[in-house]
Amino acid sequence: MVVISAAVAIAGVINGAVAYGQSPVLRHVMDIRAEISGAYNGGKAPHGERVVIPITGGEVTGDVKGKIIPGGVDYQLVDGGRARGELCAIYSIMTEDSTLINVRNEGINCWGEGNQYFMTSPRFECNVDSKYGWLNDRIFVCRPVGFEPGAIVLRVWAVE
Repeated sequence: MVVISAAVAIAGVINGAVAYGQSPVLRHVMDIRAEISGAYNGGKAPHGERVVIPITGGEVTGDVKGKIIPGGVDYQLVDGGRARGELCAIYSIMTEDSTLINVRNEGINCWGEGNQYFMTSPRFECNVDSKYGWLNDRIFVCRPVGFEPGAIVLRVWAVE
């Protein structure tokens, strides 16, 4: 049964669902202004220092418009010696038309002399029958475009 499923999936790709050899294109889909409060330091964990940053609200603009529901968290593992952090933010968005979108945004932040890199890949989960159902079926990339007192502004692109 697995062989048949894989063959069907491959046949769909071969029949024109993917343009081979072409570079992906990034399409801006939304900006996220996430409000945050003070970080909690959990101390040394097996893979770095655990830092937890509460997500207390915010707004989303662009192809998706809505508010961030308070209660999310940005979990970070920070390796200060290597000037590197691993990020995993988990939160929810309530759109203007009351569709719930769950977000899990994971990435890497590296800093230091000549090494500034901050990139994440959010995954969205929402009702497949909603007008936002397409969010379930795309790969996204994201990076900060601004910092404010108590907030971070992120830009999100769909990889097409």
